[in-house]
Amino acid sequence: MTDPPPLLARRLVVAPLVVVFCVALTLLSPLLLVAALAADAVRRRGLGTTRLTAFSVVFVASEAAMILALLLLWIASGFGLALSSRAVQAAHYAVLRGWLRCLSAAATALLGLEIEVVDPPEPRPGPLLVFGRHAGAGNSLMMIRMLMLRYRRRPRVVMLAFLQWDPVIDVVCHRLPSLFIEHDPEKSDHFVDAIGALASGMGDMDAFVLYPEGHDFTERLRLRAIAHLRRLGHHRAADRAEAMEYVLPPRHKGPLAAILAAPDADVVLVAHTALEELGSFRELPSRVPLERPIKARYWRVPAAEVPHESDSLIAWLYEWWQRIDDWVEEHAPAADTRPGARRHRPPQAPPPAPAGTP
Repeated sequence: MTDPPPLLARRLVVAPLVVVFCVALTLLSPLLLVAALAADAVRRRGLGTTRLTAFSVVFVASEAAMILALLLLWIASGFGLALSSRAVQAAHYAVLRGWLRCLSAAATALLGLEIEVVDPPEPRPGPLLVFGRHAGAGNSLMMIRMLMLRYRRRPRVVMLAFLQWDPVIDVVCHRLPSLFIEHDPEKSDHFVDAIGALASGMGDMDAFVLYPEGHDFTERLRLRAIAHLRRLGHHRAADRAEAMEYVLPPRHKGPLAAILAAPDADVVLVAHTALEELGSFRELPSRVPLERPIKARYWRVPAAEVPHESDSLIAWLYEWWQRIDDWVEEHAPAADTRPGARRHRPPQAPPPAPAGTP
C-alpha cells in the first residue's frame, strides 16, 4: 500500500479531490443505478449489484458530507485554535456517531446487514482496553460503531498509516485521541511508546482499541506469520498459530504497552464473523442481501486477571486467540465445508471464564 502524502497535501489536495469525486458520483447515481439494474437483469441473480451500487452512493455522499462537516467544525473552533477544547471534542464525537448511524442504516436497508451480539453485555463504566480480531475494514467499523453507539464509549484507536488516505478517518483521528502506525522494525520502539501514551489517562467512558494481529486476516498472511515464527525459533508459538485457522497469531508488544500504561483498565476481547458472512468482494453481489446476521462476542476480563509481564501475556493472548478462533469456527456459516477446513487439533485448556461485561 502506497504511503499517504504529507499532511498539507492531504488537506489541500486529497480531501478536496475526494469531495469532488464523491459529489460527482452522487450526481451520476441515477445513471449508475440504471446500469446496475440492467446488469442484474442480465445475470438474473436478484438485485445484488443494484443494492451494492445504492449503498456505495450513500457511502460517497456521506463521505462528502462528513468532510464538509469537519471543515465547518474546524472553522467553528477558531480555525483550529480550540480543537482540543471539551466542547469541540464532544462535537466531533457527535458528528462521528451521526456518520456511523447513517452508514449503519444504509447497510441494514440495502445490504441486509444485521449484527447479532451473542450474550449481549450491559454497559458498565470504567476504562477499557479493547483487543479485537482483525478481519477487514468493515469489521473495524462495526466494532467502533458498537462501542460508540451502544456503549457510548469514546474510542482511542490504533490503526495503520495508509488509512490516512481516507480524509474522514485522517481528519477525525488527528483531532481525537488516535494513533497511526507503520510496520517498520526501525520505528517499532517509537510506536510501542506511542501506544502506551495513547492508553494512559483514560476516563470511565474511554476505550482504547488495538488489533494485536497487526493485519487483516488472509490465509496467505497466516501462513507467512507461522513461517516467520519458525524462522525466529518460536516453534511452540508457531504450533499454536498453526492450530488457529481464522486468526493471525497475536503480537504482544502493543498490548503489553497499553496494559502497563492503563493498569486499572479491564480488557475486552472481541470476535466477529464478518469475513465469513460477506465473502470476497467478487462474491458480494451474489450474497446481497445477506441471509444471516454477522455475529459478535465481547468478553470483559477484570484488570486484576490480566498479565502484566511479557511471557505470561504472550501465553494469555494465545489462549484468548484460540478461544476467538474456536468461537468463529462455531458461529461462521458452513465453516467445515470451505477449502482448507479446520484440521483436527488436540484439545487445549480454555482461558478462565471472563467476568463482567463492557
